[in-house]
Amino acid sequence: MIELEEAREKMTQHMKSQCETEEVALLDSLGRISGETIFAETAIPHFPRAGMDGYAVRAVETRGATAESPSCLKVVGSLVAGDSMFYCNQTNNCAIKITTGAFIPTDFDAVVPQEWTDFGQDHVKIFRSVTAGQNYAEIGEDIAFQQKILAKHQQINSRMIGLLAMQGIDKVVVLKRMKVGILATGSELVSLEEPLSVGKIYNSNLYMLAAFVKASGNEVIHLDHCSDDPEELANRLIEISPKLDLLITCGGISVGEKDNLPLAIKRIGGTELFHFVNMKPGTPVMGSKFQETLILSVSGNPFAAMVNLHLFYWTLLATFFNCVELNLKERTVILAHELAPSRLRRFYRAKEIDGKVNLVTKSHLSSNLSNTLETNCLLEQPAGVLLKKGALVKVYYWQT
Repeated sequence: MIELEEAREKMTQHMKSQCETEEVALLDSLGRISGETIFAETAIPHFPRAGMDGYAVRAVETRGATAESPSCLKVVGSLVAGDSMFYCNQTNNCAIKITTGAFIPTDFDAVVPQEWTDFGQDHVKIFRSVTAGQNYAEIGEDIAFQQKILAKHQQINSRMIGLLAMQGIDKVVVLKRMKVGILATGSELVSLEEPLSVGKIYNSNLYMLAAFVKASGNEVIHLDHCSDDPEELANRLIEISPKLDLLITCGGISVGEKDNLPLAIKRIGGTELFHFVNMKPGTPVMGSKFQETLILSVSGNPFAAMVNLHLFYWTLLATFFNCVELNLKERTVILAHELAPSRLRRFYRAKEIDGKVNLVTKSHLSSNLSNTLETNCLLEQPAGVLLKKGALVKVYYWQT
């Protein structure tokens, strides 16, 4: 039995890196991993721009302006956002009525907010002075020419899409999605369209794990069920593994009579990286490799399967895309009540609110799933440690 961190390290050492790219429409790049670094070809703004509604002025001509002794300037025109040009033969003692986002002509270096004026049309009285550059956005104030706006291997979010759109970019090169297969094992499993009989259960883990992978933005290209027969398992592994970047199997890895997955992997010449990890639930979790495909084998119990996947998958995903943003999200918070020692390192379903974490249920069976709906994280308890109320503990947030 090894520690979780060592097990993850063994998996990441054998995880391939994604190098294949594809071009997608800008909105379709949301959540994807960038396949190239992009630099700004256009400064933003690319013209001097008004930061407020008011009057474009030469700041020096407002010096000393007060309500009792206002500066009075001639209004020589008006500009609204979208106007492309303005010609003014005279700039001394002049102002231009202007709206937010409008082009500011040469020689004008500030904008007086309209509420500091008498809203004059032909002449305007200014009651407060401004300094050069006030309410005036210079060229490149937001984005400088050749500024990096997207790095390769960065996860694309809505703000990045906004920056790309500012550059007129409508297509983005991204890394291709991870291709994942999911194979549930167990002769007791039946498909959803079949009626249940005594001793049988629906193949629900298959759908839960597939939903997890799809919610992370990756492709489930194989979704299947196999009996506990070691020969059938071996044949199925040989058939589907070459198509995948990662194969997730569910069930068949404990010490029961029908737990034949380790035998099947050995039979086809696969390499076992580890089997059994110091964690509860999901102790029998196994990592292996067949040819170029990594295999993560999780528990057949629903909650244990989810814990296994959650604690391994994000690290594998971050390695595959070389993107640290994809790593498991954790935080240190305050425990709201005492936890008795556990022989193994324990992961409880829990809920964190405002920096404090509670166990929201007394039932922590690995076979129970419904009470996870009340939770937002896993609470970690080190092996053999009594955790007192007020102790600092780690939590790992659900991400799908």
